[in-house]
Amino acid sequence: MLGIVENMAMHICSECGHTEAIFGDGGGANVAEQYETRLLGSLPLDRSIRENGDRGLPSVVAEPEAAIAQHYRQIAQSVIDELEAASKGAGPEIVFQ
Repeated sequence: MLGIVENMAMHICSECGHTEAIFGDGGGANVAEQYETRLLGSLPLDRSIRENGDRGLPSVVAEPEAAIAQHYRQIAQSVIDELEAASKGAGPEIVFQ
C-alpha cells in the first residue's frame, strides 16, 4: 500500500470559507498509522468538487489556482515522492505542466 488519502477531511463553507472537521479530526492519520503507511494528503468536503465533477471537469482543470486544486497537487506530489522512494529514483520522470 502506497499510502492513505483522507476524503471529506473537513468541510469548507462555500459562503465564507470557514473550515470545520465535521466528521472529526485525524481519521486519515489514524488509519495510516494503523496500517503502517503514510498519510498522502486530505481532501475537503467542498461543493465545487461535485459541481466540477458533474460538468466532467477535474477540479485541477476547472479551477487550477483554487485551494481545492492545491490539495490534489499536494497529494499527487506525495504519490510521486513515495514512488521515487520505493524505486530509489529509478522510475520514470513525471512532469506537471
